[in-house]
Amino acid sequence: MSHKVVATMPLMTLEVTIVSGEDVRVPSGRPLCHGAYAVVHTPSSSAPTRVDQDPDCHGYPHWGEAVRVALPAGARWLDVEICRAHAGGKSETVAAARVPVEDFTVGPPGHLHCLSYRLFGSAERGMMRRRNGIVNITVKRLDGVAPLPAEGKAVFPPAATGKAVVDAAGASGSGSCCGAAAVEQGKPAAPAGAVMGYPVGC
Repeated sequence: MSHKVVATMPLMTLEVTIVSGEDVRVPSGRPLCHGAYAVVHTPSSSAPTRVDQDPDCHGYPHWGEAVRVALPAGARWLDVEICRAHAGGKSETVAAARVPVEDFTVGPPGHLHCLSYRLFGSAERGMMRRRNGIVNITVKRLDGVAPLPAEGKAVFPPAATGKAVVDAAGASGSGSCCGAAAVEQGKPAAPAGAVMGYPVGC
């Protein structure tokens, strides 16, 4: 009797730090202020950051927060959405960026990639090709890297889709900052040796 062997698709574990946004606006054209949070989506998982309640960010929200997501083999990109939380538990996506996998798979596991991407308006509002600021992130592959202790977890808003939410944990990427605007605000700059780029629609 022959037995068919079914190979499981390997997953790549990623630590994505959503550092900050720059010049992000809501559909009315006003700067995004309080209630801003980000969600990282892959084909198999999603993970949100905390909500930035700073009413004076004026379109420049800052999180500096690392989340972990699983990326299945064969995936070509992950998506980063900037959302706004409303009263009553409602939320809306105001901008999004697509991050190609090849931008963070160069180098060994644990290598930190510091990247900035052009954001575009929410697809659900038919504005996907309208530029809407920049998002600054770092990405680090954790496959082959010793796991971090699961302590100090934060409470996050629910993910915008029905995908499984992967643990979010503070990690070594937290506090890094890729944007010049954030540096001017006295926030930490990108770590030495990080890969810097503006690969999408700048």
